[in-house]
Amino acid sequence: MLERALFIVTIAGGATLGVFWPLGKSDTPAAPSALEVTLDRSADRHFYANANVNGHDIRFLVDTGASETALTEEDARKAGIAIDPQQYELLGQGASGIVRGQYVELKSIELGGINEKNAKAVVVQGATVSLLGQPFLESIDEIVIRKGEMVLRDQKDS
Repeated sequence: MLERALFIVTIAGGATLGVFWPLGKSDTPAAPSALEVTLDRSADRHFYANANVNGHDIRFLVDTGASETALTEEDARKAGIAIDPQQYELLGQGASGIVRGQYVELKSIELGGINEKNAKAVVVQGATVSLLGQPFLESIDEIVIRKGEMVLRDQKDS
């Protein structure tokens, strides 16, 4: 009998609390919404993304191992970046030898709502593909590669 009375008191207390619990606006901030970009693996086993650079569409190979975001000379011109081969300098050593180019600053890189302003990049002499590297990727909250897809997920405040 005592157990039944305690059960009823517990239920009644919970119902009372539910009726009087404040509804409406909360002082807690809204939960962040996630921006998500899904890329399919291409036939050559790499991931490519079309990103907007300075208002122009550029096709990038997404390279999680690249220490720089790199543009081909053609893509740099397409994005309105002034390049001067006389300003090229030694950037490093690559698999195919010495890498020369020019450091530049991009007004913005935007990929599916994920945006970086005043992005640092390099224009690489003789490059055949632009690379979306660590300077852009390290600001993304989560990168998952699974079953032929790369998912870039970034939390943004609502």
